[in-house]
Amino acid sequence: MPYARRLLPLTLATAAIVVVWILFAAVIAPTDATEGLRQRLTYLHPAFAIVTLVAFVAGAFFGWQHLKSDRPLDDLRAYVAIHLGQIFCVIALVTGGIWGQAAWGKWWDWGEPVLVTFLIIFLLYATYQPMRFAIEDPERQARTASVFAVSAGIFAPVCFGVVRMTTNLLHPQPLNDPGSNLPGTAGVAFALSVLALIAVFVTLWHLELVHKSTRIRLRQLQRRVEGEDAVPLVARASSPVTL
Repeated sequence: MPYARRLLPLTLATAAIVVVWILFAAVIAPTDATEGLRQRLTYLHPAFAIVTLVAFVAGAFFGWQHLKSDRPLDDLRAYVAIHLGQIFCVIALVTGGIWGQAAWGKWWDWGEPVLVTFLIIFLLYATYQPMRFAIEDPERQARTASVFAVSAGIFAPVCFGVVRMTTNLLHPQPLNDPGSNLPGTAGVAFALSVLALIAVFVTLWHLELVHKSTRIRLRQLQRRVEGEDAVPLVARASSPVTL
């Protein structure tokens, strides 16, 4: 299984990148005189938001691949990418609330377009599993889920990007504001945060694919032992009971 063979080197590389990121973010990067310690969230909250969108775009890509080739493995890849994207999205919202409490004195601001847009994206993807598992037929389930993945995967980054380009945002935009460029080490820490979380996402994606593929194989063997007709692995990959 190719994904299983990649797990060890991926895990080691990811661990090394995360250690370097933590070192830069917690020790090497200077503390901003105005922001204080809450500046450290700049190396966490935006990175989770960025990787969330990367995960949803990856889900859209594999969903499109499934619609073109009708390979259930692509549907499984899309499912795992979206599932992990949902987890990263929750973490981004939570860390954003912590930053908002520290910076604004409140956990949420309904007048802030970036926050509301990200919440809408989260709620959109919260319908993915209920919609998917409400369909019993595996093939129709996979096709419907792929259409959702492609549509939402296009909507999410485009909508978020348009909102980010609007003016009068309360949300800080250190990468867009020429007057607030990150100093060298802080910029490196921010870049490392994005790289580290992308590496974490890719590693977890491989791990979950191996886990689900193993479950599919075990159920296939169980059916054979019980004397039932063996269901091909690729067919089981899109079945709701295997995800």
